[in-house]
Amino acid sequence: MSRMVLRRFMARKAITATAVVAAVAATTALTAPVVSAAENAPEAAQACAMQILPIPEGYQSTRVTGMSNDGSVIAYRAVSPDPEGPRPKQFLYSDGEVSEVPMLRDYTTIQDVNAAGVGVGGGWISPKYVPYVWRDGQMSELPNEEGGWAYAINAKGDIVGSLDRDGTSIPVRWPADGTGPVDLALPEGKERGMATGIGNDGTIVGEVMVERDNSGNPKPYMWRADGSGTYLAMPEGADLADVAVGVTDIKGDWASGWLVAPGVGYGGVRWNLAKGTAEVVDLDDWVAVSANGTVASHLRDSPIAAYQSGKTIVELPGLLDPADNTSKDNVVAISADASLLAGDVFIGGYDAEEQPLTNAVTWTCG
Repeated sequence: MSRMVLRRFMARKAITATAVVAAVAATTALTAPVVSAAENAPEAAQACAMQILPIPEGYQSTRVTGMSNDGSVIAYRAVSPDPEGPRPKQFLYSDGEVSEVPMLRDYTTIQDVNAAGVGVGGGWISPKYVPYVWRDGQMSELPNEEGGWAYAINAKGDIVGSLDRDGTSIPVRWPADGTGPVDLALPEGKERGMATGIGNDGTIVGEVMVERDNSGNPKPYMWRADGSGTYLAMPEGADLADVAVGVTDIKGDWASGWLVAPGVGYGGVRWNLAKGTAEVVDLDDWVAVSANGTVASHLRDSPIAAYQSGKTIVELPGLLDPADNTSKDNVVAISADASLLAGDVFIGGYDAEEQPLTNAVTWTCG
């Protein structure tokens, strides 16, 4: 049960095994200069100092779940590797202080947080998934119908996510003034979707797809602050009809995510929303983006966490030698100015559910 619920938290980056295999077979090798974070390389290649976030007594494995755009508040989760041990806990870290967030159930998660410490997320609260908000020391269920999930919040307090309606996922916004939820219009021919990110100017990004389409082909979409919408641009060599794309982050004029496309392969992607352009980057999976277009995640086919500024890739330090890392280190979030990154590093070993044991960390760069 727990793994199913945690997978819902990761659902927006899920793709079918068939699509991945096809993409790997079609991947074109991409190269970019790679430097160690310890090296004194030019421009983006600055030394990055890693710090482990406090681990509560009785716990061993911690994982970052979200961070405010300015990096001042980090949400992370602690899980005991012992199935008979203490229950999972959620924390907020700010100014060197850790505060526990009482959760509604064991497997609920704060997925995003703003600088005011307002967190949003969701979880399985039988008989449905429930979207919620943590505000002023209180956890509250967001208005919903048959359930849903809250994915992101901006500085103003506007929240976006999805609602379950008649078995279909509908993209929505919960305005900061407490009204809503407000449905986001779906493009013609699409029957479902989810809103996964919202900028401080009200621009929303997410995915749309046809209901009952199990091909794993979500399409990247943007809703402007005035309510109008458009598909996001495709990188060179990719056709919108053929891709599977997940949009995971937005800051300023930049958005990021992952892409699978015949002839292009798979990996991270970043969009310049102002210019209407898209680029496949040399990182993998759930890519985070800063306001200047720096992206962060981990290297393709590698356990090493990294960020990419322009064409330069900087490897980030971990706890294990990469040769001994049987899982992966990963950046989950990056601040708007790209100076602070937050994520997880593998500490070795797995829990009873075969999940890797990790420590939640930050990397301060520059």
